[in-house]
Amino acid sequence: MALRNYVGILIDPDLMQKQQVAYMLEQQAALNPRISKPTFHVSLSLAPGEKPDAMELLAIADRYMDGMGYGGQPYAVYQHFDTDHTHVHVVSIRVNEKGDKVPDKFERERSNKLRQQIEKEFNLVEAEKVALKKSLPHLKPVHYGQGDLKQAITNVVLTVLNDFRFSSFAQYNQLLNLYNVQAVEVPLEGKKPGMVYTVAKEQEREGIAFKSSSLRQQPTRETVERRIKAGKKAKQDAAPRMRRLIEERLTDGGSWVEFQQKLHRMNILILPHQGKDGNLFGISFIDAKQKMIYSGSELSKDLSAGSLKNRFSDRFVVLPKEDIKPKAERVIQPKIEHKTPAEEPVPDSDTSLIRRLLYAAVYMDDQQESEQELKKMTRKLKPRL
Repeated sequence: MALRNYVGILIDPDLMQKQQVAYMLEQQAALNPRISKPTFHVSLSLAPGEKPDAMELLAIADRYMDGMGYGGQPYAVYQHFDTDHTHVHVVSIRVNEKGDKVPDKFERERSNKLRQQIEKEFNLVEAEKVALKKSLPHLKPVHYGQGDLKQAITNVVLTVLNDFRFSSFAQYNQLLNLYNVQAVEVPLEGKKPGMVYTVAKEQEREGIAFKSSSLRQQPTRETVERRIKAGKKAKQDAAPRMRRLIEERLTDGGSWVEFQQKLHRMNILILPHQGKDGNLFGISFIDAKQKMIYSGSELSKDLSAGSLKNRFSDRFVVLPKEDIKPKAERVIQPKIEHKTPAEEPVPDSDTSLIRRLLYAAVYMDDQQESEQELKKMTRKLKPRL
C-alpha cells in the first residue's frame, strides 16, 4: 500500500520488489549489529464487514507508527485479504539512521494506550466493548438514525431481560449499555417512578425516548423489579462457584492483564467502571456462559475495585484484545460507518528475518497461509542481521 521514509526511492511502491523493500531495512539494521531482533512488525485489524478505503487505513497505520516512535523510520504497509476482516501489516526497523535503537520499553502497554487514543481520534468503537460482545448475545449496538430505533431497543431490552440474571437496576443498565441502550427512571407525581428507554451516551442529542409500556412485552420498572428479585436468588446459588473461580486466579499473582487473561479463558468477562480520568471506581464480572453479572463487592471484599487496585496498581490496564479472542470465531456487529479494531495492535518482536517476513507479506494470498503460520514460520528462523 505504501512505503514511508524510503529516501531516494522514486518508483511507485506497487512496482517495488520485496528484495528492494527489504534492502533499505537491512542496510539500516546493519548500523547496529548488536540488536539481535531488529524488525518491528505489527498487524492492525478491523472488525469483519468493515471496508475503509486505502487512505483511511494508511492514516491509521501512520498514526500508530508515529505514536510508537517509528514515524521517522522507514516502514512498509501491506494489506492482506486472507481473512474476512480488513487488516494491514506494517514492517519497520528498530535501528534509526544514527545507529541507535528505537526505545521499546513498555511497548505492549504503550501500544494499548495508543490504540485507545486512536479509537477516539478516528471515532472508532471501543475495543473493550467489541471484545465483550464476542462472548455475549449477538445484537447490534443501537444508534439514532440507523433503522427502526424502537424495534432495535426492544430487541436489546428483551434479550437482556430474558437471558441475563442481575440483582440491581444499575446492573441492568450495565448490561443494556453494552448494546448502547439506557433505562431511565421518570418521576411521576403521586405515583411510583415510570421508566423510558433511550440510546445511551447520545441522550444529549435530540431523539426519542420510548415509554417502557409502549414496547413489546411491556418491560416496565415493575417487570425489571421482578427480574431483579429472581436474579438475586439465582445469583445467590451460583455466587460461591463464581467467587472460587475468580479468587483462585487472583491468588496466582501477576498483573491486571494476566488476571483478565485467566478469567477470559473461562468466559468470565471483566467490565470496568471508570471515570473520565480513567480512574477505576467500580468493577463487575460477567459470567458469559451462565449469563450472570456480579459486582466485585457482591462476590468478596477482595474482589472490589478498591481491593483489586491495591493488589495490581492504581490504574486499570485493559487486556490486549488478541489475548481474549474466542476459540470459535464469532461475528462482531460494528457501528455503521465506524471503523472498529477487532484486536488491539501489539508489536511482534519475534520476527527478525526481514526478507522472509516481507515475502510472506507480499505472497501470502497466493500461498493461502494464515497469519498464525506466518508467525510460527518467522519464530523458527534465526536472525541473520
